[in-house]
Amino acid sequence: MKKKITYDDTRDIAIRIVEYLIDNKYITEFEDENEWDFHLQDVIQDEINEVLGLDIDEKFEITIKE
Repeated sequence: MKKKITYDDTRDIAIRIVEYLIDNKYITEFEDENEWDFHLQDVIQDEINEVLGLDIDEKFEITIKE
């Protein structure tokens, strides 16, 4: 079975990771529009995208075998 993974999917994964870290009190949420949370989300997404070879402009999605 094959599955497509997109740049948007990795963003959603990064959001879920940051929410998990906040919910479990590994990090604290800032009151200033969660600006720091967005930076952390971007770093996590960049790391995931690097492993998968995804890029918003060049390679927006990949297909993997399950």
